Order: sequence, then structure tokens, then C-alpha cells
Amino acid sequence: MKLHFSARTAAALLTLAGLAGPAAAADPAAGYPARPITLLVGFPAGGPSDTAARILANRLEHELPGARVVVENRGGANGTLAAAALTKAPADGYTLFLVTKSHVNTKWLYRHLPFDPATDFQPVALLLTMPNVLVVGPSIDAPDYQAFAADARKHPDDYTVFSTGNGSDPHLAAAEFQEKTGLKFRHIPYKGGAQGMVDMLSGRVDLSFATLGTVMSYLGDSSSKVRALALGGAQRDPLLPGVPTFGEVGVAGFEPIAWYGVMAPVGTPRPILEKLNHAINHGMNQPEGAALLHKMGASPANVSIEAFTALYQKDIKTNGELIRHLGVTLD
Repeated sequence: MKLHFSARTAAALLTLAGLAGPAAAADPAAGYPARPITLLVGFPAGGPSDTAARILANRLEHELPGARVVVENRGGANGTLAAAALTKAPADGYTLFLVTKSHVNTKWLYRHLPFDPATDFQPVALLLTMPNVLVVGPSIDAPDYQAFAADARKHPDDYTVFSTGNGSDPHLAAAEFQEKTGLKFRHIPYKGGAQGMVDMLSGRVDLSFATLGTVMSYLGDSSSKVRALALGGAQRDPLLPGVPTFGEVGVAGFEPIAWYGVMAPVGTPRPILEKLNHAINHGMNQPEGAALLHKMGASPANVSIEAFTALYQKDIKTNGELIRHLGVTLD
């Protein structure tokens, strides 16, 4: 039997066919990933960023069937070389960038970047968080935060505080702490946390607001010469349950937290971003993923793309205010 359609009916059927077929076939996440994913890291192999990236690569390969994730270290210029490489990559989900919180600082520390951290990166997932910890070495014999603060108030500028470099997160945490408490320290920047901890143990420097990952191995037993007096966050960290938060010791509104996250090029299709966000959140919160993060002093996060974007933009703003106040630039 031969069917006859009016011109209007035929047009409507063609429109519906066009909507159903191509829309389903064009879902960019349907076959993703179909080839290896490159995960850029802005620091050399062997450091905490590299460790986190390799944990992430392993978990993504478990979460995404057939996935292969290649970690590519592009160290140098405080992570900006890898950041620049991401902005030049296709927005197809096959190039990602593991960032630390210090990435937001580059907007204010460098005057001639080839990118804008505020607009040229698409947040994908918050990977992990770890608190900044006020740690003191053997040169300070205060048994707790209150005794430390009382002595520091009597001797302004006598104590030295080390950071992992001008404009680093421990530097900004120390600066914000001094603003909130009125205590005064002399800042000594190092090129990394390891040498700073060695000098703290020997008494060359007195204290730091280092990340838990930097100090974790020094806090393992009662014989350690390094002591944690307070830490960032709204609540105590499960890895250091005996250490109070800054809020508990009376430093209201001071909650320094470091984080690592994953970025993609701007324009990456939303379905791919959502697939990655779910895979990262689920994979890192499985017992194996969480245990690996705990070894580096971190805890897995589990937030939406929107929540990570809001945190990222907030930290760009608040850290920018601190850096401008300090007058720090790196070029």
C-alpha cells in the first residue's frame, strides 16, 4: 500500500528524524574515551603533584572502561608551562591538567602570562584537599597554641616562618594568620618544603604553615621534634584528630586549606566534563583511592563541577587580595 503525506506532515517527520538520530549519534561522551588521555602536571616527577596525578590516572583507568591515561610532566615556571599547554590543546577531553591551589596565584604573581587563570580553564573536578598546619620545631618549646601565641606576642619578629616560596600557599597562609592575630614573624622562602623541614629540625627556622602532606611524616610519633599546634578547616582532620582547628584555638575565620583539582580546555563538551567529574569523584572515594591519598596527607573530595568552579573563582579573588597586599611578583 502506498502512503501519502501532506507537505506539512512530511516536513514534521523529517524534523523529528533529524532530532532523534543525529542527537543520539552526536553525544560526545558516548564513546569517550576512544584514545589515550594526557594528564599534564606542572611539576617534575616524584613530587606530590606527580604522586597525585599517578593515583588519579590509575583510578580513571578503573572507572572508564578501556581508558588509558598518560601522565606528562612539564615542570618549570611554577607550573605555568603545563598550564599554557592546556590552553592550546583541543577541547575534546583528551588533554587534562592537574592543578594545585597555587595555580590561582599565578594570575597575580606574573604580569606577562600567555593565559588568564580566571577565564582560560574549565574546572572538571576537585581531586583532594589537605589542611595547612601550624607546625613548630625544637627551637620553640611551647606545649600548645596558646603558649606559642603568648610568647610570640611578647617577641614580635623574633620567630622565623618558612614557606615554599614567595607567593606560595604557605606564604599566604602565614601572611593571613599574622593579619588576623597581630603576631609578627620574619618570612624565609625556600624552594621546597623538604629543605625547610630539615632546617626546622635543626633549629634554623622556627615554624611553618605547611600543608599536611609536607609535614605528615614528621608527626608520626611522640619522639618527633616537630609538633602541630593547629590546622586549617572547619573541623578537625581525621588524619590528625588530636590537633585542634584554628577556630578552636581562637583564630576565627582562618581556615587555610590546600587543594588539587583537574582542569580541561574551555569549550570541552559538558557531557564529557560530567563523565569525568563522576569518574574522578567515584574513583577517588573508593577505599583504594582514599587510602592512597591518606598516605600523602590528603582526603578525597566529592563535589560538582559548579562547586569546584565556585571555589576556584573565590580563591582567585581572595588570594589576589593577599598577594597585592604583600606586593609580591615573580617576574
